[in-house]
Amino acid sequence: MTSDLAERPWRTYSFGPFMLIPERQLLLQGEAPVRIGGRALDILTALVERPGELVSKRELMARAWPNIIVDEGNLKVNMAALRRTLGDGPGATKYIATVTGRGYQFTSPVQRHGSSGLAAPIRSPTPRNHNLPIATSTIFGRADTIDAIRRDLGESRLVSVVGPGGIGKTTVALAVAEHELKAFKDGVWLVDLALLKDPALTPNAIATALGLAVHSADALSSLCESLRDREVLLVLDSCEHIIDATASCADRMLAEVAGVRILATSREPLRVKGERVRRLPGLGAPPRSSRLSAAEALSFPAIELFVDRATDSFELFELHDVDAPAAAEICRRLDGLALAIELAATRIDAFGVGGLLKQLDDRFRLLVGRRAGPERHRTLIETLDWSYGLLTESETALLRAVSVFAGLFDIEGASAVSNVAPAETADAVAQLAAKSLLAFDVDTDGVAYRLLETTRAYCLERLRVSGEDQIIRQRHTEHVCTVLERATAEWAERPAREWEAAYGRVLDDLRGALAWAAQDTANRSLLIRLTVAGLLLWNHLSLTEECRVHVSHAIEELGPAGLAGSVFEMQLQVWLGGATMFTQGLMPQARNAMQRALDIAVQIGDTDCRVRCLRLIGVFELFSGENDAAVRTLETFASVAAAEVPSAVLEAEVALGIGELFIGQLHDVRQRFERRHELNLEDINDSQRLRRHVRYLSDRIVDVANVLSHVQWLTGSPDTALNTARATVEYALKTKHHLSLGNALSWVCPVFYWTGRYEECGRYVTMLDDQARRHGFDVRRPVAMFYWAALARAQGDAAAQRVDELERAIADFHRTKHLARLPFYLGVLADFQAEQGRLDDAETTIRAALDRADAKNDLWCLPEVLRVQASILLAQGQAERAEAQLIKSMALAQEIGALSWRLRAANDLARLWRAGSKADDAYKMLLPIFSEFIEGFETHDLAFAADLLASLTRSGDSQATSLKSPPVIRPRSGLPSIPC
Repeated sequence: MTSDLAERPWRTYSFGPFMLIPERQLLLQGEAPVRIGGRALDILTALVERPGELVSKRELMARAWPNIIVDEGNLKVNMAALRRTLGDGPGATKYIATVTGRGYQFTSPVQRHGSSGLAAPIRSPTPRNHNLPIATSTIFGRADTIDAIRRDLGESRLVSVVGPGGIGKTTVALAVAEHELKAFKDGVWLVDLALLKDPALTPNAIATALGLAVHSADALSSLCESLRDREVLLVLDSCEHIIDATASCADRMLAEVAGVRILATSREPLRVKGERVRRLPGLGAPPRSSRLSAAEALSFPAIELFVDRATDSFELFELHDVDAPAAAEICRRLDGLALAIELAATRIDAFGVGGLLKQLDDRFRLLVGRRAGPERHRTLIETLDWSYGLLTESETALLRAVSVFAGLFDIEGASAVSNVAPAETADAVAQLAAKSLLAFDVDTDGVAYRLLETTRAYCLERLRVSGEDQIIRQRHTEHVCTVLERATAEWAERPAREWEAAYGRVLDDLRGALAWAAQDTANRSLLIRLTVAGLLLWNHLSLTEECRVHVSHAIEELGPAGLAGSVFEMQLQVWLGGATMFTQGLMPQARNAMQRALDIAVQIGDTDCRVRCLRLIGVFELFSGENDAAVRTLETFASVAAAEVPSAVLEAEVALGIGELFIGQLHDVRQRFERRHELNLEDINDSQRLRRHVRYLSDRIVDVANVLSHVQWLTGSPDTALNTARATVEYALKTKHHLSLGNALSWVCPVFYWTGRYEECGRYVTMLDDQARRHGFDVRRPVAMFYWAALARAQGDAAAQRVDELERAIADFHRTKHLARLPFYLGVLADFQAEQGRLDDAETTIRAALDRADAKNDLWCLPEVLRVQASILLAQGQAERAEAQLIKSMALAQEIGALSWRLRAANDLARLWRAGSKADDAYKMLLPIFSEFIEGFETHDLAFAADLLASLTRSGDSQATSLKSPPVIRPRSGLPSIPC
């Protein structure tokens, strides 16, 4: 007797490499059956029956879910699975097209075979050798892990895939199981333990999955006996809530049944002998970058998953470059958790990428989604509830307590916030880490732990509901304070990188603790203490503006807290003065804060703080342009340091050297700083000796090299100066100390500008402007603005706009009261004005520069200012006065040892004399000065001098031509003025 199926008419549909036989619920690709779910097959049948026609969503849902009301999302999920099965994708054959808002259309040609009188051939049913579900989604970023687990299974009979809820353990295990189907003659069997409530029934659950009937009271013995001659792979999924029972079953089966291998998924290992554990990390996401493109982002598996699932939810979605950074931030904030990323992606149609990122603060309301899948995975909060409910009371209390940490914490921190002894805390932390509720990392001081962001947000809400929030945060704030006070004590002793590795991670906890302490006036004293404790960390990380804001707030609380005039105020005021000076300029409030700190230091006898204040006040005076006052202050600083604080002697020498540079003591500074620079290089090259050189806001090696590059150029060593400048920036970049890097860039820009290295100078100006903008160093922005305009002019852009830019830069110098080098800046402006024919303005500007240089003893640049004045006089037709000023410039340059300024003035004077038929005199005057240089012949001034000497040789008399000719370099069309 034939079956009903054999008598029923049958149809087949062919398209591409596929053949569909609806009556047999069969899809073939070539000769091989394709695994496809029943709903997806019904949808495919409905589409291929009407190729080229629009089939509405309502029709498809009625076909796949007859007499059932379902959400449209179910259709989208099954359509996505169907497309993956058929291989629809970029660059592949397209079988199904979406008609937006209406339905779908089968677009590939279809051939129908068979008729109503024929019966389908009946094949013997294939014995079932697995119960694995049909994969309905693509797996991203796990290929290497899947291969590694397969290798593990070849070497170990028990492999556990371990990780937090939602990380993708089941997905990976099922993929491994799919690959292993042919390796086990008696099959691969999935045992879903998630819904099992009674641990005693674990053997029964395994037997049921295998299709075995177990009637004995000793179910485990019967199970082992039934499996004795079989070769099977058991996939024990979601073991964590019955971990002991699962471990017992696994141990017994492995001991008694040689052909059994087990692949388990759990949030903690089974701890059975011979177990090999694979911890599953989150999916990789791009690092933070504002320049991330969509193509770059899609090379990371977390982004691939996000885009794939977003496309399932909203078929028109595409990731564009503008949204790539936000998509990356979403995946990072979700810790690469596959479940969380999938749930977020399903809301893309409602919020878009940018809106989705903004919604993450309420991630538990947002991350609700799919109706398919295990109940524990239908919302993120259900996943976390599942894990949380399996913990003991002491474990949940610890989780709530450590949720106040912003990132990494150690056993000491966990003990402090939970108020539990360290030994007990260590045991509990180890248990939570084993259960994948804590991630761990190895840092300088040992093992550190952290909560995943999603878990932390969940536990913070549990902490709030528990009523323990305030006491836990109080403990956290006190702990952060203690840690940072210890960091301050260790700062001078530990290598910089080691110190940062140990304490840099505390920054976010410092921020959180300060925010909490500021909410209640009862915490005033703790807030002040915590702010003082954080000073070195802010400085180390160059967070100068952040430091200034918090210090200002703490100072406001000193009076009400009864701490005015205390050591706390002294420390806060000195840092306020320095931070304000570097971020907002040389404002009176900065100077007042320094003086207040100095007064308290003298009153309480704190010599270390006294020298710190003297240095800051001296630097303030230097950059206010008060050179003589600054030198006097810094000499006092050096004297006190030498007598009472030897460790500050180097900083005193560096600061005093800047003052001596400005007042023209160039050779002394160069000799002393070159010796000092050699010693500093030993520190740089010896990582064991390297200490943080930022004692007073800026790195002392950078400060030494900055001054040195200037005096090297001024005293006639341009190539050496360039090499020093390049090395300074390279070193400053390695320090990762932004304030020191900003200082280096502001000092090296003029060196490259003076030497005519305009392209290189432009790169450093760009870096300086970026540093100033990103880190709030407003005092540096006028420097960048000034050199942008000067570079444009030096490279031939004579537009009036450049003069306007220079004037704005100088106005900003006045606004920030950063008046160091002002005569030099005014000289450049005057030169520009004269070039544009604005001689009256140029004369006014150069007079202001001369007056300022005389009044403030700015001898270092006075020769150049005199040279520019001479060029203006010459443009006014006053050749004799111009000649006198050039001779005066050369004499002053010789007096202070500024060979490079002397050459510039000599070049101008030689041109003037040549125009007056005194070529021989010009040659004899210029050649000895040129000959004093032993390097730098490719730099602008020396190259011009060589060309000028060559032209003077050609036009001079026999006496001139008998002299040795200088090297001839490609002639230049005229001498553009290159003020510093």
